[in-house]
Amino acid sequence: MGTPLGKYIDSLKANKSKIADLSNLKRQRVSDLSNKENTKATPLEFYKIVITAILLKDLPEEEFYNAINEIFPNRPKVDFLNEFEHLSPEVRFIQKHCLTQKRIEDNIGMSDGKISRLGSEDVKEILAVELICFIEGLGLDVLETFKEIYGDVKAGE
Repeated sequence: MGTPLGKYIDSLKANKSKIADLSNLKRQRVSDLSNKENTKATPLEFYKIVITAILLKDLPEEEFYNAINEIFPNRPKVDFLNEFEHLSPEVRFIQKHCLTQKRIEDNIGMSDGKISRLGSEDVKEILAVELICFIEGLGLDVLETFKEIYGDVKAGE
């Protein structure tokens, strides 16, 4: 049985080996992410795989949002800023940049203390779904934020 990522790629009728080659990911890693439920994509892997599949199929970039919804339909929907709506724009701006780690972890379903453990030997990576939930919770555009973090994906680079 395939993973939601694998099913999404299959729905596009995109070749996983070609996606792996063009996105500079190992074929086995793309296969594992497509078939093994316990294998989770990092944000960079997710971005490269999905954008490469979209490029291969000549779909518009906006397909990225459909991919997120198909692959992570039950992700936590968080609005970190809704409780500050009654405050001035300056205070909302400050609050947006001063969220506590605990609040982020609780709201997007991360394990307790994961943010402070990122980069340690225990936790090396954030998961794609965690970063997506965080970005959405801040009211930011997910694709534009991924581009800001990782740059544009061009097949074969």
